[in-house]
Amino acid sequence: MTHDQVSGWAQVIDKYGIALVGVIIMTAVVLGIMRALINGKLVPRSLYDKAMEDNDRLIAAIEKMHEPIGSVAGAVNNIKRDEDRGG
Repeated sequence: MTHDQVSGWAQVIDKYGIALVGVIIMTAVVLGIMRALINGKLVPRSLYDKAMEDNDRLIAAIEKMHEPIGSVAGAVNNIKRDEDRGG
């Protein structure tokens, strides 16, 4: 910090008091942390790990459900090709 910045802060503290300036700074810090929590940029590690495990488990379940659909779709495509040939 330069001398001008320090003297500027000193003037603000003299005018309003150190307690009020401290409260304003702490409020800004708390609001910044709350905003990060709400936006999901600041997440506890345990919740993040649990969400990733749930995500992996659900993707595996969806892939498992998709396998029979893929085989049915292949059979339907084969039937359509046979009909197009006149078979």
